[in-house]
Amino acid sequence: MAKISISLSDELLNYLNQKIDNHSALIESILQKWQQQQEDEALAEACVAIDELELGWTEEWQKAAITDWEKSG
Repeated sequence: MAKISISLSDELLNYLNQKIDNHSALIESILQKWQQQQEDEALAEACVAIDELELGWTEEWQKAAITDWEKSG
């Protein structure tokens, strides 16, 4: 696993030290959520682009695809 270094203000570091025990786990969790958000936004943009192309997707097919995507996680 790679290591990174970040700089925080003393005030923020003191706050984090009061709230959490594992800084690395917090940062990893935040970055994973950010990554997922970026992927979700890219998928939403792709869906908008496809909708604009009017490729003949039926509303029923689109609902089924969305349902499958939501179930997958």
